[in-house]
Amino acid sequence: MIAYSSVFKRVEKKYRIGTAERAAIEVAVEGAMAVDAYGRSRITSLYLDTPDRAIVARSIEKPLYKEKLRLRAYGEAAGTALVAAFGAGPLVREAGGLPLSDAEAEARAAAGLQAARAAVGLQAGRVPGDVTEDVVESVATSDPRAGEVCQGNGLSAGFPVFFGIKKKFKGIVYKRRLALTLPAALAFVSGLPYEQACARWPLRDPVLAVAALSPAMRQIARELEAAMDRWLPLGPSMGITCDRVAWGLRAAASAEDSEGPKDPAGEDDEGPKDPPREDGSLFDPELRITFDDRLEYLDCCRLRASWRPIIAPKESIMEIKSAGPYPPWLVNVLSAERIYPASFTKYGNAYQLAAGTSRIGRGVQTQICSEGRSRKIFSGKMSEKLELLGFG
Repeated sequence: MIAYSSVFKRVEKKYRIGTAERAAIEVAVEGAMAVDAYGRSRITSLYLDTPDRAIVARSIEKPLYKEKLRLRAYGEAAGTALVAAFGAGPLVREAGGLPLSDAEAEARAAAGLQAARAAVGLQAGRVPGDVTEDVVESVATSDPRAGEVCQGNGLSAGFPVFFGIKKKFKGIVYKRRLALTLPAALAFVSGLPYEQACARWPLRDPVLAVAALSPAMRQIARELEAAMDRWLPLGPSMGITCDRVAWGLRAAASAEDSEGPKDPAGEDDEGPKDPPREDGSLFDPELRITFDDRLEYLDCCRLRASWRPIIAPKESIMEIKSAGPYPPWLVNVLSAERIYPASFTKYGNAYQLAAGTSRIGRGVQTQICSEGRSRKIFSGKMSEKLELLGFG
């Protein structure tokens, strides 16, 4: 069993980059960082909002404080189940409304499982009806984060869901989240008290099932309930999915000053051996870099909507997540490659694309040039300003 993090506080900056820029960053950081235990995975998020999408509309106005509510699943099958279960029928949390009954929550979770069966069957070249729950289970738990809260077979254990709130105040991001089974998440969002949802559909791992009802987790649940009740009526608004590669800072590198990545010359074929941290991890949680590609959105407010791209095929969204200042070697490579932060949020951009107020690469419009650098054309008040990165 691997414990999952439930609370985060850090600065997160996004960079919209092309393939050549991404390759340059990966080469530059590989001495001090490495692809972490999560590696490459498919991530699906489902954002909750009001019918007129007041939460995201406020967010893109860039207020001093903003918040978002989202559910997240790891792995192709788990993401398919999450979206299908919450989209199996109307689901609205509203004042005076009744939560889903046990039968309704389980029926929705079963619909999610069936959708995952079909997705796994198509991916594997099987007939969907021949895909058993065990096959779906194995795919769902192929992502390490799914395995953290899921062991063995069974519907409720097969698709763990992380439900959390993301807050941003004065540039600092705060995240608090819970791990629930899929039917428990459905019931909790619809209005069933958290403790009852956990008791009815507990996590498979007994240690995590007990931890889910700890005072700390109950406090997070109260915060989520208060946030949901601030935005009534509330329901599924937008699905976002992407492929993510996550890099972690090696623990040994975090102790270095400005020396940056080491020259591998003189090391053996397996590279330097980093001593583990006290918690047994080889990675320092103070710095993470993620690369997201195949970024797509699903408008949950439209009937028969399909997944649509948010960024161009050769683009990635790089996100640097840091609890403190960037190490000098990272600053140096960003400066050398002329890579600058971009104003970009996945839900915000998807919202604008769905509303027809933006196009892929517009808002800031990004074109990937043959050299792999970014040409950025600023719209709005700065429509006359043209910045060419790496040209001149």
